[in-house]
Amino acid sequence: MSALTDVAMLDAHMATNSYVEGYAATQKDVAVFKAISTPAASYPHALRWYSHMSSFSAAKLTAMPGTPQKLAAAPASSSAPAPAPAPAAEKPKQEKKEKAPKAPKEKKEAPKKEEPKPAEDDAAKKAADEKKAREKLLAKVFKEGGKKGVEIEGASDMGGLDFFCTTIESPDGDLDLLELAMEGMNAQPEPDAEDRKGCSGHVGKMIFSAGVDQLALLAYVPDNEHNKSASKVDVQAWMDHVMSTVGGGSIVKKAEKAKSPMGGKIVVAKIPKDADKGKFPLKDKDSSMAAAFAFLRSKGAFPEDNDDSDDMVFGDDDCLDDY
Repeated sequence: MSALTDVAMLDAHMATNSYVEGYAATQKDVAVFKAISTPAASYPHALRWYSHMSSFSAAKLTAMPGTPQKLAAAPASSSAPAPAPAPAAEKPKQEKKEKAPKAPKEKKEAPKKEEPKPAEDDAAKKAADEKKAREKLLAKVFKEGGKKGVEIEGASDMGGLDFFCTTIESPDGDLDLLELAMEGMNAQPEPDAEDRKGCSGHVGKMIFSAGVDQLALLAYVPDNEHNKSASKVDVQAWMDHVMSTVGGGSIVKKAEKAKSPMGGKIVVAKIPKDADKGKFPLKDKDSSMAAAFAFLRSKGAFPEDNDDSDDMVFGDDDCLDDY
């Protein structure tokens, strides 16, 4: 575990895991969290985990399961060799005699060292603001996914449905953020947490996020043992059907292992905006959702549409709290 204090190794680990070990935060996560500083934006997976851990209070970090540990930071390397002071000692002897009258100038130069360099200060402030905004966005996306996951869990328990299609707003068409939202939807609830989050890893889902320039799509199907209808739906065929029906898009990630406690696979795709061809993210989102539901019904994995029933509706106007 100590190797995970190296941010590069932590980022590689978090690319396929939600936590240091298992599917819930433990004292092992706390130990790594306290041993490192905030990862740079070039380590998105480590930054996502770090932002998630940052959302816990000190009391909740202390109460996480496991034995508290303390990881030492990597030792700093030694610096300049011993002979370096020798020449420095000789120069002051000459300068004291030759440059004694210049003492007042040294006092005048002191304020110059304290004068800020506007360009550097602005760049540093901009970088800090961007980092803070990114961390806030990651936390917001994961939280929205967790909240939507609980709503889906409740609706599934009441309606007996194994698959859902719905929208996620905060990713704003970003593919990586949409994956993070799905992780939040599938995450196991935190022990002793005040609010339940996630909890829908057993439910197959296709989620959509319409941005200004593109529509992002992500399909997820859990392992068969966790979903009685999972064997009816091949996740790659599901997404292929949607893309061929709507047109103009492409598969970004073919079927690969999902970051979910219920296992399964995901497929990620996008449909760029093309005004000349009349393709807009919001319009394609509605068409994609309709195609996704049609595929599920054709496989017997979702109830047939009945205009006379009070079945649930999913889309921009869905309200899972009502079910």
